Amino acid sequence: MVAMPQYRVIFTDVALKNLKRYPKNDQKTILSHIEQLASDPHQKSNVKRLVNFDISYRMRVGRYRILFEKQDAQQIIDIIDILPRSKAYRRR
Repeated sequence: MVAMPQYRVIFTDVALKNLKRYPKNDQKTILSHIEQLASDPHQKSNVKRLVNFDISYRMRVGRYRILFEKQDAQQIIDIIDILPRSKAYRRR
């Protein structure tokens, strides 16, 4: 089995600001899932492609949704926002 290179993760200021608002244990869980995503972005079962949104993907982490873009050619994951589910799907 060939080891896949890890993707680089870039957070927007908005995503970091929202992440810091959440309880510390939720922050740790979210960051752990983002690390797993960066190490293997093609094997996450809780990642779905979004249709009719400006953002391409979402990852479900408990009651939170991580909205992100993935650039396979540059091996970059752009974390656009991290929101509670109730706010994540409002029209962007």
